[in-house]
Amino acid sequence: MRLAKGDSAPAFLVKADALRSFKLGVLVLPSHQLAAAGVGLCALYAALGLGYILYSFRKTVSAEIYFYAFWVLSVGLEVLRLALFNLVAGDCSGYWQIATAKALIFARYAGYFSLFMSGLYAAGFHNEKLGTVSAIILALSFALAAIMPINTGSFAPTLELKPGYASLNEGLAAIVALITVANYIYAATSTGEASYKLVALGAALFLIGHGLLTTQWNPIAMIAGFVLLVEGSWLYVSRLHSYYLWQ
Repeated sequence: MRLAKGDSAPAFLVKADALRSFKLGVLVLPSHQLAAAGVGLCALYAALGLGYILYSFRKTVSAEIYFYAFWVLSVGLEVLRLALFNLVAGDCSGYWQIATAKALIFARYAGYFSLFMSGLYAAGFHNEKLGTVSAIILALSFALAAIMPINTGSFAPTLELKPGYASLNEGLAAIVALITVANYIYAATSTGEASYKLVALGAALFLIGHGLLTTQWNPIAMIAGFVLLVEGSWLYVSRLHSYYLWQ
């Protein structure tokens, strides 16, 4: 893996003006190595999160958790950023670079829409065909990722190629976050179940943490993001588990 070779200033990062550094005393850490550590935290979170979901909901069923699990998986697929870094560093074909960048965008879209559906089910949406809903999410995510233009010369410090409509992705993430939290607050109001308020708080925390961990390379921001991601997810899953345990 080219990232592990320790090149402190990859030429393509310098050319794209995507090389940063974090200084702590005499220690200087390049942004691409820090971003790689952030990707590692994403993978660790996904493994722990899916394991916790499997342990907690092995005897109960929840549409909210079903779609939330897909979002957790999408966080783990941030490892595609490492694959992209190695492709660019190896001067691999632009086709494979674009394909990997689009795969990352697809994973993020699928995660966003899955989280949106999780909140929608909590707010009262009823459809027993979860597989059909999942297929629609995957198809829509694939279509959006396929039409998203990618500039192979616009590598970012977070180890990804910038899409042509970056503001669209950022806006979608913000809208999904707001609607998801709002749906759980609505569920708490409409059902009178106080647990949903804590679920909403957990969702807000892990969404903020996710934003920090996936958009920042500063180690302080990433560590804060990871802590918020874990704490919020624990609150979200544990409260939903307690709620469904008594249904």
